[in-house]
Amino acid sequence: MTDAVLVFPYFNDGRSPLFKFPPLGLGYIAASLRQNGYSVKIVDCTFSTWDKALHDVRTAHPRLIGIYSMLSMVDPALKLGAALRDDCELLIAGGPMPSAYPKMFLGTFDMVVQGEAESTLVEVMRKINGGGTFDEVKGLHLTNRALASTVMVRAADGGGSLFTGQRPLTDDIDQIPFPARDLYDNDMYQRYYEEHYDYTITSAITSRGCPFCCDFCWRPDYGRFYRVRTPANIVDEMEEIVYKYRYDRIWFADELFIASKKHVIEICEEIKRRKLDVLWECLARADIVDDAVANAMKEAGCHKVIFGLEAGDDRTLKTMKKHLTVEQSSRAVHMMVKHGVKVGAFFILGYPGETNETMLNTIRLASRLPLDYFSMTVPYPLPGTGLYERVKDKMTAKEWEKPLHGYDHKLLFQHDFSIDKLKYGVWKAITQSAMRKRLGPFYGVLGPWERYTDRKFEMMN
Repeated sequence: MTDAVLVFPYFNDGRSPLFKFPPLGLGYIAASLRQNGYSVKIVDCTFSTWDKALHDVRTAHPRLIGIYSMLSMVDPALKLGAALRDDCELLIAGGPMPSAYPKMFLGTFDMVVQGEAESTLVEVMRKINGGGTFDEVKGLHLTNRALASTVMVRAADGGGSLFTGQRPLTDDIDQIPFPARDLYDNDMYQRYYEEHYDYTITSAITSRGCPFCCDFCWRPDYGRFYRVRTPANIVDEMEEIVYKYRYDRIWFADELFIASKKHVIEICEEIKRRKLDVLWECLARADIVDDAVANAMKEAGCHKVIFGLEAGDDRTLKTMKKHLTVEQSSRAVHMMVKHGVKVGAFFILGYPGETNETMLNTIRLASRLPLDYFSMTVPYPLPGTGLYERVKDKMTAKEWEKPLHGYDHKLLFQHDFSIDKLKYGVWKAITQSAMRKRLGPFYGVLGPWERYTDRKFEMMN
């Protein structure tokens, strides 16, 4: 019998991203449970099938099953929960979607963990072993379903659910043990990357939360409470990834890797001090990068930075609450390229209130900057964001869908412009960028084509 089985229900449905990473959140929970003496198994469905996932969970004979869900995993999480309902003493949902919408999951699950779950699940396991009620554990949404012979959840006034109260976020995240990477199928992930990219890469995080408040950003778990790990703690984990698990590169999956120039330079100095030879990539804000930061990152092995530039128009950036200007975006990209770091960027085309002029400004910026890669999407209003509040009365669909490729987008709300126009704009940006790279100084010969496609874009509904 296993104390806890943690499930990452991300099945390959034909729309899976090219870059695949193990579930860090479940790795942190597993490590915390093991640190407290509990046996744990992670069932990662990234390379699995439905039947195999069910088999892997059931053969572990778990007392507790925890299933993670983000916005793109609601359906499989609920279906797995229903299928595994009778295979454990306690069925728990956690992650961004359960944290934000617990009632969506309480019909299937016994409880929902809200926010950070490491300490919460350790306390839950103690209740399972020691008896008593779960209403003493902060951070839980509970049903009144009888669980085990010694455990009964007390719902308020005999109602259907009870929230036990907010659990404070962990101040010192150095105290959280490193993710239990031995519970991931590292061989499978490494084979995948060697086959597709000729190198191996895995993820890590150096911080939790983000101090900024972009209009479209959804953060039901960490919010704006930004906490960083110490440089020594971060590099300790980097050494484990490189020396123990033999990965070639590291993707820092923080919501924002660079929020403090001082902190990122200290991380880089620690990497150099230990002579750790590894390439790494991260997300960053364009207004924080300067020459000193770019130089330190390059010298410490930074291979690529991805900026959330979002728009090529200052008015649109203001609407998005990016607190960023086009000039800052351009300067940051050129700064990193000057230091030999590859640069990627994210853009959104067709934000509420945009015009033909503002959208063409974004298309031009994306195609003219010296970017190694960029992604451009239509706006997706995630529940709980300012963007959602702007369009909630115009919503035509509730289900967020992962694009199959760069042009396979879907509008979830009534827009001033058609999805065909926005898709054409995305195609135009990607095509212009590719042609500019191919032709270099001879791109000017395509001036008539660019003006023609500008005009065609303007004329589309």
